[in-house]
Amino acid sequence: MKKTVWLVIMALWLTVGCSSSNREAAMDYFLSDSSDTYVIHLFYEERTPLDMELLDYMNSSDELLTVIKGIQVYDVTRVDNEKRAKKIKVKKFPTMLVTNDKEIVVDTQDIEEVKAFFDQIFRAK
Repeated sequence: MKKTVWLVIMALWLTVGCSSSNREAAMDYFLSDSSDTYVIHLFYEERTPLDMELLDYMNSSDELLTVIKGIQVYDVTRVDNEKRAKKIKVKKFPTMLVTNDKEIVVDTQDIEEVKAFFDQIFRAK
């Protein structure tokens, strides 16, 4: 009985340990490559005009072009993109994530929240 309990505990411990490192490894894929820049990620199930809205927004000022290094679009009906979304726990679609070089700084379904985040950055300068 003690061996069974011990094996169950070890299996759970390994699962938890591997899950967090898998999530961390998955996060590295999404992060920006420098501290003062951001990447916007859009996850969707059905075609949405949000990708063009985000692109128009990014191109609306030189300041934004300086800090936003790109917009990545993920159609989660594709298996590889569905796996990416699951690894970082994106559950609702469409979802926009803004990442810096360390973490997700915005997680939203509302483009206005993305705009407000960048407005706040420029007001702080």
